[in-house]
Amino acid sequence: MWERILPALPLLLLFLLGYLLRKISFFDEGGLKALKRVVSDLALPALLFGAFRSLEFNRSYLILIAAIFLVCVIMLIIAKPLGAIIKVKNQAFPFMLGGFEMGMLGYALFTSFYGEAHLGKMALVDLGQVLFVFTVLMTLLIRHKGQHFDLGTLVLRIITSPVMIAIILGLLANARILVLRSNAFTRQLDEVLDILASLTMPLIALSIGYGIRITKESLGSALKTIVARKVVLIIFAVVINLLIVRLALKMDRIYEMAVLLMFLMPSPFIVSIYIDDKKKNLVDYVDTTLSLDSVISIFAVMGAVLLLG
Repeated sequence: MWERILPALPLLLLFLLGYLLRKISFFDEGGLKALKRVVSDLALPALLFGAFRSLEFNRSYLILIAAIFLVCVIMLIIAKPLGAIIKVKNQAFPFMLGGFEMGMLGYALFTSFYGEAHLGKMALVDLGQVLFVFTVLMTLLIRHKGQHFDLGTLVLRIITSPVMIAIILGLLANARILVLRSNAFTRQLDEVLDILASLTMPLIALSIGYGIRITKESLGSALKTIVARKVVLIIFAVVINLLIVRLALKMDRIYEMAVLLMFLMPSPFIVSIYIDDKKKNLVDYVDTTLSLDSVISIFAVMGAVLLLG
């Protein structure tokens, strides 16, 4: 039974190693930024290109994509009453509810348990929240920071993101719009992409572990946010899996696990980039919540795999 969760052990050990490296200041600020850029601009796009190139799609799956997008929007809508119930008044609270950190954590966990052969299934489930994060959430974060909102600038920022370029190219390849003939060069190119993609999990685990930052002042609000978010999203995951994945679409069980895994992930790390860094209470709350939820999410997924397979 316990062997089911053993695949997550390397991820946990690398996570711990990253945390220990922080204690000895292994990286300077520039080195850590360089490590994160290797992940965000090279390794992760290579992984996502392969994932979205291999997803299995038909029109009926649009209902699943739309449902996940809708859940993310609903989480934003209920932020005010939910915050009042759990007594969290931080201005960043609504941004911590919608969306999931799939790129920097979710795919690594999914790959650990189910292998790269099934990444296309995770990519399909991820589509709805990707659309939400790169449209709704980014727009709200830009406005929150007080930056001038310009639709053209936002679109340009989205389509020039290495992650989004990889997703778009992967979808085009999946739809046979982008076709690369199989020859010696393209086979070697695939090898390079596979090597880059294989770096994603270890580098992400190290960088997340190294970046853990928890402040005592924000700990209470962070814990309440995480618990409330997890409870509501688990309910949504059960409803989507039962009504859409199982009954309406009759999809394989692995899709149910993909939905549950995604809904157990922390908020998108992009929130920490766009939050108003002039307000210490916002920065501390966001950093503490994301750091703590990253750890909790790993153990939550391990528990889900142990109980549900």
